[in-house]
Amino acid sequence: LKKMDIDIEDGFKFNFNDGFLTMFGADVRHYQRLGRHSILALRGAGATSFGSEKMLFFLGGADNELFPSTNQNIPLPLAGEEFAYQTLASSLRGFRANIRNGNSFVLANIELRVPIFKYLYKRQIKSSIIRNFQLVGFFDVGTAWQGISPFSEDNPLNTSVFAPEPPAPQVITATVNYYRDPIVAGFGAGVRTKIFGYFLRVDYGKGIETKIIQPGIWHVSLGMDF
Repeated sequence: LKKMDIDIEDGFKFNFNDGFLTMFGADVRHYQRLGRHSILALRGAGATSFGSEKMLFFLGGADNELFPSTNQNIPLPLAGEEFAYQTLASSLRGFRANIRNGNSFVLANIELRVPIFKYLYKRQIKSSIIRNFQLVGFFDVGTAWQGISPFSEDNPLNTSVFAPEPPAPQVITATVNYYRDPIVAGFGAGVRTKIFGYFLRVDYGKGIETKIIQPGIWHVSLGMDF
């Protein structure tokens, strides 16, 4: 994958920029029926990128969120790293996007999906909202990192640089290292149903970061994916 320039103002010019991106990834899923209607859904995903123009993965949030938000407290990779592209690595509910970031990520999701009205009604359900309604319990766990290992002391996640801002003279620059567990997890529950032809998902999740349970977050999203 490469970036390119297209110029149509003075004739037509097309050329590839310098640099390249190589990426490897996988997304494996298994759906196990439990009883007549319930489903246990399992997913494992991961990817890594390398080259002079890498992909920056932002871990956190839900897929296709209607009201996405970003965590501003997690540092981005240090200056000098070549990231030409960026994308969301989801779903890791209980956190906003960017709870972890880097050129690699791994993620696992478990969902128990129970269509309760199909157990309550013995006859055919005509209402699309009731027929597609599901109660869901979930657990997500994953990490994203820069470099070889998420546990490296040089990981930008554990490094903050403090320097005076202009116009103050830059006399002292401090680099502080501290520990954050690179692996984060989220758990919670939600509902699913189809409204006006769209599959709507509402989840409430609590994140676990460095063994501390975080305040809950609502995720409202579209689609039948995790």
